[in-house]
Order: sequence, then structure tokens, then C-alpha cells
Amino acid sequence: MTVRYKIMKFNTTQRGFAKIDTNALLIAAFEGETESGLFNHLNTASGGNVKAQCELEKFTAAVGQTMLTYPFGAIAAKRAIFFGVGKRSELTTAKLRKALVAAFKLARAQKINEVTVAETTLSGTKVSAAQFAELAATVSLLVDYEVNHNKTVGVLGYTARPELEEVRYLSEHKVGTKVRKSLAKGRIVAQAVNYARDLSNLPAGELTPTAFVEEAKRVAAESGGLITCKVLSPQELAVIGAQGIINVGKGSDEPYYLIELVYTPPTGATQEVLGYVGKAVCFDSGGYDLKPADGMRHMKRDMSGGGAVLSAMQAIANLQLPISVKAYMAPVENMVSGRAFKPGDRIRMLSGITVEVDNTDAEGRLTLGDMITYARNAGVTRIVDVATLTGAIRQVNSDVAAGLFSNNDAFARQLKAAGERVGEQYEHLTMWPELRDFNKAEMSDLKNTGGPAGAGATTAAWFVRQFAGEELPWIHLDIASVAFRDREFGVDPKGSTGFSVQTLVELAAEFAKKR
Repeated sequence: MTVRYKIMKFNTTQRGFAKIDTNALLIAAFEGETESGLFNHLNTASGGNVKAQCELEKFTAAVGQTMLTYPFGAIAAKRAIFFGVGKRSELTTAKLRKALVAAFKLARAQKINEVTVAETTLSGTKVSAAQFAELAATVSLLVDYEVNHNKTVGVLGYTARPELEEVRYLSEHKVGTKVRKSLAKGRIVAQAVNYARDLSNLPAGELTPTAFVEEAKRVAAESGGLITCKVLSPQELAVIGAQGIINVGKGSDEPYYLIELVYTPPTGATQEVLGYVGKAVCFDSGGYDLKPADGMRHMKRDMSGGGAVLSAMQAIANLQLPISVKAYMAPVENMVSGRAFKPGDRIRMLSGITVEVDNTDAEGRLTLGDMITYARNAGVTRIVDVATLTGAIRQVNSDVAAGLFSNNDAFARQLKAAGERVGEQYEHLTMWPELRDFNKAEMSDLKNTGGPAGAGATTAAWFVRQFAGEELPWIHLDIASVAFRDREFGVDPKGSTGFSVQTLVELAAEFAKKR
């Protein structure tokens, strides 16, 4: 199994920008201010060549614009990359993120292994130096990500792309503790996102349910005692009656499990206990309601929600956030065999609710139901579940945003705002009460599919909500639209994105502040 743990060096340096020897110096440029700051310094040193190039390339420093220039000895840097951030008075973290993505993509295209980001004067903006530093660290790692492939140099013309090995943060003044901590936070969170991407990109033959369990154990073991890991075996799941998980997993030769990770901060357990639940179907054939061949092609990634939750727990522990968090993942395979569950079967879930199997390809909600019940019994005070649950969500959001469903509007607003701060978009969708009854069954309390065309994501959310209840604040994130893409999009590569890791960490950080 190939899960990479890339270590990129992040260093700070204090010296004049003209003296820094670097492969590429990344310089933020404000629209309408190209006559001042580092831009003006370099233009003067180059004898006016930079300004002439700006006019030639029509570089105005609009958000997302970039310009590569070669100083040729005017400064020590071999290249300078100007990246436009727009007007100073209008700068936001979202615009800065977009600008940094463009800058690091241009640096990546230069096939260089080291860059230096020049600290910019942020007076008159709503962005702090700490936010600038955190974004620079996060974006550099996310943009430089390369899928954990097994390609061989020379076969069919493949050549390895040089990876970015070092990012330096340049300041002409002493770099403060807050900026250093922000650089570290950005690195930790980005590494967690890339870990989630690696897990989701792995072939199902490598990331089996057993291998997923080993990854969870490793994350706990490397947490310095902050995370404990409990794994329930098939036999133990039978004892407690987790028939939702059991029925989905029993058709495979691979065992199925329920993982509980408990994070306790160094400062001690907190009254608020966040519950993160992630769908971890390591391969989904559809069961007896078999998927077509094209529909199976990406089903190694049906564990993306569980991978995101596992990766978020890793980051939360590395950041030592002062908030208790419990996480639940049930790694299973949904396969066809003589043991597999069948359409028309009746399941008594861990909660006692009975479910009629209307479609074996609606398996994820069965595992979520049992995990949410287990989490509630374990004393969590609020729940966020993350799942590649329905193809229907793509009809709503295409591949731009995830679907957000909730029984608590205030909690939903908190998560949506957390997502906006880290550049992950969610559409808060109304759970129309008229759609709830489409989950009713003739011979059981519920059936696992239902609803008119176009409402599949909402009826699925209503199914999951039956297990969350109404008293406990609950959010369901349907990430099937954004967990993987067939194109690059913003900071995300083609393939698995690690979507929701940053949001889960940011949400935990927000609750940690409220202690």
C-alpha cells in the first residue's frame, strides 16, 4: 500500500528581499500600486524592465493574475513571480487564496524544488500577517500534491515532476510567534488533506477494510497518546446488534469493522464533545443491485468521507486543539456473494429501527445509521457525518459544492462559515418535510431508498436523520459531488480532493475557542 507522508521544509528568513538567493521569489502585487513596494524596488533594480513587461503582458495585479520575470542579477533570486491580489481595500482571504493558488501553480510549472514567499504589507486590508502565512503554507502543499501513483520513469515517456521540497517565508523584520504558529498550522492541515487524498486514490485492493483499520491505528499511535483507538470486530458488532454495518459488509471475503477514535486534548476532556462520522465503504459494487461498469470505476473512493474524518483527527491531534472529539468509521466492502444481503431483506438496526432493503446500492446510509447511533450512545454532544452518499447531489451542485443538511440551522451556519473560511463550499439545502415520508416502507419502519426524481439527496438525508434524532445538533454532508473530480479545480488536483478535512478541523478549532 502506497500512502506517502511528504515532508516539505518550511523555514523563515529575515533579510532584504534583494539578497535572498532562491529559485523563485513570490511577490504579492496590489492593483493600482505597481509604482510602490517590492514591485517598484525590482523595477528600479532592473532598469524599468518589470514595468515594461507589465505593459506588454497587460498585468494589472487583478486577483489571480501572475507574471513571471527573470531579474538577471538585479536581485539574487533566479526568478520573480508577481501574483495579483486585487485592490488593497477589497482583499479577503478568499481572494488571497485564489492568488496564491495561481502563484504556486506557476511555480510548479517551472519545475523547481524551492520557493520563497515574500511577506507583504497588509495595512489597509482585512487580512493579517498570520492569515497570509497560514494560507501560503496550506496552498503550497495542496497545489504541489501529486497522486500516489506507481508509474515508472521511461515507460510510455513518463518523466517524474520535481516536487517542491522547501518553502521559505521572507520578512525584512523579525518573524513573530503568531506567524510561525500559523505557518505550522497551515502545514499540518495541508498534510492532513493530502493524506485524505492519498487514501481515497488508493486501489480498493490495497485500501481494504483491514488496511483502513491499520491506518486508524497508526494515526492513534502517532498522536502521542492524545487519540485512543477501539476497533469492533464482526463478532463484536454481532453482539451489539449493528446489523446495518453487518449486512453491508457480510457479502465480502474481507472482514468489516467499526472504528472509534477518541481525541482528548492535553488540557483534559471538555464538556462539548464533537462527533465526526465518516462513510468508509472501501469498495462499492452496488451489491445485487449491481452498478454498471462505468459506475464502478470510482468506487474505490466511496470511503472518502471516512478518509476525511480520519485525516481531520490526525490534524486535530497534531494541533492539540482544546476540544474533545470522537470519530467513527465503519470500513466495509459492498460485494456480491451467497452471503450478501438482498433486495427485500429486513434489517434491525443498532437503534432498533427496522429497515427494508429496497436497493443494495443504497448501502452507505445503513452504515451511517449504526455509526450515528453508536456515537450518540458514546455521549457526543453534536454530530457531523461526511459521506459520498448520493449521485443526486451532483444534479444540485455539479462538482462545485457539497450538500449540507441539518436539523439545526445555527449549527449549519457555523459549519458553512467554517467552510467559507478555508475555501470549501457547501450548499445548505432545505429538508422539505413532505419528502420525509418517501422513506416509509410496508413491512418495516423505513426503506433505504425513496423519493421523486431529483430529490434523492434529500430523502437520503431524511433517512440518516431518523438515527440522529432532533435533540442533538446534527449535520449531514453529502460530498459525492466534490470528493473527486475529473478536472483540476482551484487548489484541488484532478482525482481525489480531500474535501471537508479543512472544514472539520476549522469547526473543531472554532469550538475550541469557545471553551
